[in-house]
Amino acid sequence: MLTDWGPYLPAFLVLLAFLWLPGLALLWAFGQRGGRILLSAPVFSVAVVGLTGVVLDLVGVPYGALTQVVAAVVLAALAWLVGRLVPRGGHGPGSSAAAADPADPEARFGDGRRWLFPVGAAAGLAIGAVLLVRRMASVIGQPEAMSQRWDNIFHLNAIRYVVETGSGSTLTLNRMVSPESTLALYPAAWHQLASLAVPLTGDSVLVAHNLTLLAVGGLVWPASCIFLVRCLVGPSPVAAVLAGTAAAGFSVFPFGLMAWGPLFPNILALALAPVSLGLLVRLLGPGVSADRTARAPDGAGRVRLAASLVVTLGALFVSQPNAFLALLVVAVPLAATAWWLGLRAAAGARRRGPALGLVAVAAVVVAAWLLLWNVLTTGFVWEPSTTTARAVGEALLFGANGREDVPWVLVLLTGAGIYAAVARRRLRWLVIAHLVLVYLYAVAAAGEEGPVRQWLVGGWYTDSYRLAATLPLTAVPLVGLGAAHVVGALATGAASLASFAGRPRAGRAAWPVAAVVVLALAVPYSQVESLTQATRWGKQYYAWEGPESILNQDEYELLQELDELTEPGDVIAVNPWNGGSLAFAVAERPVTQYHVESPGVELRTLDPELHAVATGIDDATPDSPACAAAEELEVQWVLDFGTQFIIPDARQAGEYSGINAVDPQAASGLALVERNGDAALYEVVGCDGP
Repeated sequence: MLTDWGPYLPAFLVLLAFLWLPGLALLWAFGQRGGRILLSAPVFSVAVVGLTGVVLDLVGVPYGALTQVVAAVVLAALAWLVGRLVPRGGHGPGSSAAAADPADPEARFGDGRRWLFPVGAAAGLAIGAVLLVRRMASVIGQPEAMSQRWDNIFHLNAIRYVVETGSGSTLTLNRMVSPESTLALYPAAWHQLASLAVPLTGDSVLVAHNLTLLAVGGLVWPASCIFLVRCLVGPSPVAAVLAGTAAAGFSVFPFGLMAWGPLFPNILALALAPVSLGLLVRLLGPGVSADRTARAPDGAGRVRLAASLVVTLGALFVSQPNAFLALLVVAVPLAATAWWLGLRAAAGARRRGPALGLVAVAAVVVAAWLLLWNVLTTGFVWEPSTTTARAVGEALLFGANGREDVPWVLVLLTGAGIYAAVARRRLRWLVIAHLVLVYLYAVAAAGEEGPVRQWLVGGWYTDSYRLAATLPLTAVPLVGLGAAHVVGALATGAASLASFAGRPRAGRAAWPVAAVVVLALAVPYSQVESLTQATRWGKQYYAWEGPESILNQDEYELLQELDELTEPGDVIAVNPWNGGSLAFAVAERPVTQYHVESPGVELRTLDPELHAVATGIDDATPDSPACAAAEELEVQWVLDFGTQFIIPDARQAGEYSGINAVDPQAASGLALVERNGDAALYEVVGCDGP
């Protein structure tokens, strides 16, 4: 099956270049060095992409591959200039590496082998990428398949909108469905990235979209996870390998969001979020990290880290703010720990000024946190679906939303990580953060409806699927920490036995042997059965034929013929509830609606002219309201995809009686042009004068 993707390898490589090279150029120009910039580059690239889309739209320059490259070069030059003006930074006076933690059994074995972490990081990224890309490609099936779910109509059409209009701004992307709006906010980064690949895929939005999914979910996500584990655990090759492996082992992300929604911007944002968390950890200093090599940054170093963190937060906002909400949650115990350590140090040194300053900072941060949390909440409600006890169990066992298969290896390593974090003390905040995410999932999945539940999880639309996808943000570093701890403990035990047996030289091989044994077990068993249900569920929604399909194979083939049957610019009347809106994404033809409306909105209320066309164009006459509306909307064609709707019982879907299951013998206002199975294209002829 993977051979079907072969022809699109050049487009995939170009996407990877856009995901890595702008960020690398930005970081290098700003003065950042070291292997970690290879892992964190995509989040900076997405920030470059998002900012480019906004700026180009404001100055009236079309967005595309060429303008994106030019903008990336300009931004890299600006970063170089800023990097020359800002002091380079380093470590605080007297700062040094954290002393070896007596609760860290691995510490006595890893010293002096600096080359091991790059090897482990490369291996972890390779393993995670292979596992993820292989399974994601299996879920998708064919390169031109699509997730047959509600939100995908918008996402696919939005990609075409960026290509056709050259407008890729987060500030205006939603003009596709609200053309009269001055400010039409919608996170655009996902659609911008996919649009860059469209010209290389034979002008196929569907293929470009799927390639973007493979690139972001298959490579960006494991790279970000390894970066976070490096910041939290240190240069442990075992933790790096397990971070990449664990990134591919959770069914809740990215696989859970591929079918639910599908929530592609959320996938992008959550794939970037670990880098933001890692930078925040570095900014707050070695007191909140188990990294023995960490140093406390000096003032200039903090400025540079803070600037980098702000850029990554910008990337989250142009991707999907839900990921920023997850960071706000995790940041509470993290920042509280750093604050308490600072306050205790200031009090111990009897320095009243710094202590009072920390109190003032805490007040400002809490106020800002509450403001952001309240701004990002919503009034949309998904109803609870299970009991509290079951929801907590699902989250702790990574079997959220009714999944039956449990990734036991990852559960056990998470438990080991929790033990190690508590024992080391510095990472206790990570355990608290993980449990808070578990709690929020339980609130969404089982909490009693009311203002408290709405305030706690309203930012995720009270949707348990979105909350479940945040669990790996804290679980992956716990898995990496747990694996490193288990290997260190096994190596310590083996070395002690060797010494007791009078063979101390044999103890030198204890760590590599323990590492190989743990990895040999953890890597394959992270995949056994744990993802079967998620894969099966995903395939169900990527199939052309299904009970709630947006498009079936006949309809898709007819859309592909529209460029021969109609002229560019011809407007087609469609029913968005049966997939007709995708004539824009597939065939570049303007349509009367680019996405479905909320189920509670009636078409007659939304747009009277559109309602007149939808209900009367089949038997329209020159003096009828339908013809007057068709002339105003410039409608020349009708696409009839029958009565299989995204939501079968949606009342609004039936408001298109004039273009649903048309009888060509009785429809005097329409002339059949082409039929493919039950899908048909009609020309509007009833409005022609005598």
